[in-house]
Amino acid sequence: MPMLLRTSALAAPTLVALAMVALPASAHAADGAAGKKPGETFQDCPECQTMVVIPAGSFKMGSTPEERAREGVPASFGDHEGPVRDITIAKPFAIATTETTRGQYARFVQETARPIPTECADYNPENDSWAGTPGKVVNWQKPGFDQTDDHPVVCVSYQDGVDYAAWLSKKTGNTYRLASEAEWEYAARGGTTTTRYWGEGVAGICNKAKIMTTGTWAKINNSDGWTDELMCSDPASYTVPVASYDANPFGVYDMLGSVWEWVADCAAEDHSKLPADGSPQTAANGGDCEHRLTKGGAFHSRVWLARPATRGGGQGGTNRPVASGIRVVREL
Repeated sequence: MPMLLRTSALAAPTLVALAMVALPASAHAADGAAGKKPGETFQDCPECQTMVVIPAGSFKMGSTPEERAREGVPASFGDHEGPVRDITIAKPFAIATTETTRGQYARFVQETARPIPTECADYNPENDSWAGTPGKVVNWQKPGFDQTDDHPVVCVSYQDGVDYAAWLSKKTGNTYRLASEAEWEYAARGGTTTTRYWGEGVAGICNKAKIMTTGTWAKINNSDGWTDELMCSDPASYTVPVASYDANPFGVYDMLGSVWEWVADCAAEDHSKLPADGSPQTAANGGDCEHRLTKGGAFHSRVWLARPATRGGGQGGTNRPVASGIRVVREL
C-alpha cells in the first residue's frame, strides 16, 4: 500500500518543484490510456504499439482431460495444462492488439544500439527438427524466410522481450512488461469459456489463425511426421502480416498461431502452484526460472497447439526460436 504523506500548504509547492526536477522527462509523457474503457485502444506515443484495455474478471485457466482427449493433445503437453484453476484478474490491464512487429523491434534495436545476434533455432531439414542449423547465421533480420516490417518479429528470446518492454517503459513513463501466463490466457480467451474463442471444434481455424499450411509443409520437405493431420490449404509458408485474421472478442489479434509469445512466468510442470490472482509463477511458488514459457502456437503448429491453454515445459530464457515473438502488456 502506498504511504500517504501529509504536508503543509506552504511546503507543497516546494515538494512539487523538487519532484519535477527529479523525474525523468519520459515520466511526464501523456497517459494515452486515460479515460479508456475495456475494448478501447490507445497509444502512448506515435511509434508505440496500439494497446487495448482488457477488463477485470475471472476465468478458468488450463484445460480439462476431456478437451485434451477431443483435441488429441499428447500427454507430454497435456499434463502441463492442468489442473484447471479459478483465476481472478482484479484490475483492468492493457495488452498489445498485435504481436510486436519487425519494424517496431527494429526501432528498439536502433535506439538502444542493441547487438544483432547470429544464432536462432531455425528448421534443420537434416534431422527434421526446429533446434537450429549449426554454422548458419539466422536472426530476426534474417530468419530464413521473407518478412516485411508488418510481420511479427521472430528469433527473439524471453530476455529480448523483457528488454523491449523496459525500453517502452522508459520511453513513455508507463509500465510495460510481458504478460503473466494467466493474463495472456485470459486475453486470448476473450471472455469465452470454450476451447477457442469461437467454439469447441477446429472448424474454421484456417480463417482465424496462422497454423501449419500446405505451403509451410512443402518448405520443410513434406515431413513424414504430419501424416493424416489437419493442414490449412494456403501457399503462405511462414509468417504473415499482423492482424491478418479477425480479432477475438477482446479486440486482440493473432493470439493463436502466427508466432509463439513469451510470457513472464518461470516454467512449472503444471498449474498446481499457480497464483490465483493472475500474477506470474516465480521461484517462490515452485517455478523454474532458468526456463520460461511461450503460449499460443505458431505458423508451423499442429492444430491442437493453437489453443489458449497450450503450454510446454519451458525453455531457456536466452533461447531464440525462429517461431517465437513478443506481445507486451501495459499496467493501468
